[in-house]
Amino acid sequence: MDNYKQVLEKLENMTPFSGNTMRGYWHESLEGRQCYYVYSYTTLIAEQEGDYDSQHRWISPEKYSVTTSRHQNIVRKAWGF
Repeated sequence: MDNYKQVLEKLENMTPFSGNTMRGYWHESLEGRQCYYVYSYTTLIAEQEGDYDSQHRWISPEKYSVTTSRHQNIVRKAWGF
């Protein structure tokens, strides 16, 4: 299990991680492209399409629980949003 400090570092480097309630990993999309997905519990909160240098990043603008909102903020910090 990765702690929040490790999660932040792994998000910055786009490496897979698994925390207690947050995870991120690379997976092939339905269109055949590599995507990096970030989940809070079972909710997709962020994704990046393509390689590390890609600018196609998305973070969900939805409002969630306190914990999921914290996860969104960790992603924002790591990705410079």
